[in-house]
Order: sequence, then C-alpha cells, then structure tokens
Amino acid sequence: MNVLGTLALVFARIGLGAFGGGLATIPFIHYELVVSRAWLSERGFAEVVSLAQMTPGPLAVNAATFVGYRIAGLPGACAATLSVIGAPLLLLVSALFLLSRASGKWRKRVDRVQRALRPAVSGMLFAAFWVVVRPLANDWRLWVMVAGAFLLSRVGFFNRFPQLLLLAAGVAGAMLL
Repeated sequence: MNVLGTLALVFARIGLGAFGGGLATIPFIHYELVVSRAWLSERGFAEVVSLAQMTPGPLAVNAATFVGYRIAGLPGACAATLSVIGAPLLLLVSALFLLSRASGKWRKRVDRVQRALRPAVSGMLFAAFWVVVRPLANDWRLWVMVAGAFLLSRVGFFNRFPQLLLLAAGVAGAMLL
C-alpha cells in the first residue's frame, strides 16, 4: 500500500477509536505514530500534541493534518484529515439511521453501552495525560508547571479566559525548558 493509503487507513482507525473526544485519542495516536509506525519520536509526538492543542479545532484533526503534511505533503494532510473525519462520520450516520428504526428495547441497550464506556474513557484520558508527560517525567519543572496551570485554572480570570493560561504556559515552557 502506498503512503497516502497507509495514512488514510491509520487515521481512519484513529477516528473510529475516538470515544470520549480528542484527548482520549492521544493513546491511539501515540501507538500508531510512535510505537507501530515510528513516524514520530516521543518528543516529536509531544510537540504534535502541543501544537494540535494550541491550534483551533479538534486535536485528532489537527494532529492528522500536521502528521499527514509531514509524511506526504499536502496530499498526505488531505488524506489524513479526511480519513480522521470521514470514517467516524460515516459510522455515525449509519448508526443514527439504524437507531431511528430501532425499537425501545434496542435504545435501552445502547444507553447501557454508553454508560459502560464512561469508565473506559476516563482511563483513556489518564493514559493520554501519561503519554504526553512521560518523556519529561523526570523533569521537576514540568510538574511545577502542571501544578501551577491547574491552580491558575481555578482562578476566576484564567477560568474565564483559558486561552491566556495556554499562552502563559507556552511562554513559561519556552523560558524554563
């Protein structure tokens, strides 16, 4: 399979496994791009996640666009981005069509499945946090920044304007690290 096909397949799989939102996709993205394919180093992956978080839009879409561009230029960016959006969209439209035709018994089962997924999503969010901080886990300055960002996020000013907290963290990171 060519590079564009591989990119499309990898990011379609990431998009389909994105239960719980963007942060929950970080372990999937890490496995596919760092462990399985070695397209990124650990540090490069942390940079991709940071950039994807700081730019407007969903994390998985931003990461797909960046990595696709890095691997295969503009066609790679388009293939990765369309795949990470298109595969789950197709699944969602199909599921909604089937659910619109389902009886009450099936809707109760779907509700049970959704409730059962909540603990898994929580675990995936913790795994996402660990994947991002693991390369820097021995650096005490990172932990000071994490604690400081958490505390500042509880202050009214930064609570209302989280973009400024991101900007402050970026400046602090550039100065300290």
